[in-house]
Amino acid sequence: MARTWAAGKQWSETMQWLRKVVSLKVGLDPSRDRIFADLRGTHEFESIAAAVRAVTPPVSHSSSAFRIKEGDLVPESVAYDPRGKQFYFGSMRKGKVIRCSASEDCTQFATGLGVVLGLKIHGDGLWLLNNSDKESTLIHYDVGSRREVSRYKLTGAGHTFNDLTIGPSGEVYLTDTPAGAVWYLVNGSTDLARLPGRFEFANGITLSPDAKLLYVSTFPDGMIIVDLKTQKAHPIVHPTNLCLATIDGLYFYHGSLIAIQNAFMTPRVVRFTLTRDLLAIQRFEVLERRNPIFEGITTGVIVGRDFFYMANIQDDKKAGFDPITILKLRL
Repeated sequence: MARTWAAGKQWSETMQWLRKVVSLKVGLDPSRDRIFADLRGTHEFESIAAAVRAVTPPVSHSSSAFRIKEGDLVPESVAYDPRGKQFYFGSMRKGKVIRCSASEDCTQFATGLGVVLGLKIHGDGLWLLNNSDKESTLIHYDVGSRREVSRYKLTGAGHTFNDLTIGPSGEVYLTDTPAGAVWYLVNGSTDLARLPGRFEFANGITLSPDAKLLYVSTFPDGMIIVDLKTQKAHPIVHPTNLCLATIDGLYFYHGSLIAIQNAFMTPRVVRFTLTRDLLAIQRFEVLERRNPIFEGITTGVIVGRDFFYMANIQDDKKAGFDPITILKLRL
């Protein structure tokens, strides 16, 4: 509601709703939203920003794992190959994928791409989501040879393949953000199919270990669970003091979900502990928040008991890039 009033430059009503935002104490941070730019510097807005900071103090459990010297890579996603012990990063600006060791040795893996978003390793394959003005494509590469194995595309405007998850049998599920859709590829199929229903601004996506439940983050405040046997979907039940807004990366880990929240949420990494039936969130814990080096956090990857994630992709910058820091968080 505050954003709606701000879009019309109705500042009195905007501030009225922003005061309600602060009273929720759930981590929403209007100082991070460009739509409120005209209010920055005013006494009332700055007092609201200060109140948000007071109820969302820093939480620090991460340590530095390694850095990528190519600071202007602007990677949106990261994947890990346990066989080769290599991390893979796709560039949103340079149309390529690089792979790096934890000792900071990086080499080029693939070029000639568009906007690379989601990445996942499955077996000896790297699966990535590539986007251009005219098509969105799921591409499968062989890790060893770096050769393209197959691709599956949608043409026309209105599609952006964002993130993906892969089941134990090789089935691929991916989010299409502007279309509000989730597509899937059955192992051995030549075409993408669409799950029924609408997933508003679908982004992060993950599977339960038995591949029976699919979790999809939606905008502005939600997460949808899909029973893949019946293909029925419903919002996840969660505590009233938990805001699920703007979840980007989403990962299943030992009966819980690990999520990265950004945009107009205070940037944070959170663990959502699920009920035994995996259908509801029973409690949550902030694992990292307001790290001083945060400058664009989007996604990560779970390696054993550790969660590796990018702290500063710097997607708002045009110049003056710093090396990209990969943080490690013990789960």
